[in-house]
Amino acid sequence: MKQIFKTYGILALSLVALFASGIVTGRLTAPKSGNVPPATVDTRIPGDWLDSASRALVRELDLNADQTRQVREQLVPVSAALHEDQERAMFQMHLRLLMFHDTLGASGTLSPAQTARLAASRAKLKSLIIGRFPDMVRGNPVLAGERSGE
Repeated sequence: MKQIFKTYGILALSLVALFASGIVTGRLTAPKSGNVPPATVDTRIPGDWLDSASRALVRELDLNADQTRQVREQLVPVSAALHEDQERAMFQMHLRLLMFHDTLGASGTLSPAQTARLAASRAKLKSLIIGRFPDMVRGNPVLAGERSGE
């Protein structure tokens, strides 16, 4: 009996040492709270893009102060248009995902429980779209109709 306890005791201590070393290694190699990697989606506001583009052009073209001011003034509408295009593209991506929810639900490949979860997911996605893109939703007759029908 002592031999069994000794064998299992060694095994248990080995597992504890293994888990402890994993925890220590994880804490030592985990990124610090200030060193969070950048988001994969560009979430910068248009002013950030404008500043970045201005600095790049000043550096690449060796612009003087007057030229820098003129270039920046010309970049303002470009920045606004890019931001609007980005928002419209994000709206379209969300709408396509919403349409996929409809297609998947109608395909008959899901069980009734999965279809119910898909419906909840669709409702959450629709709510997100309405909250994030209210101006574009008002211009979309399908979503605007769904919104008033809720």
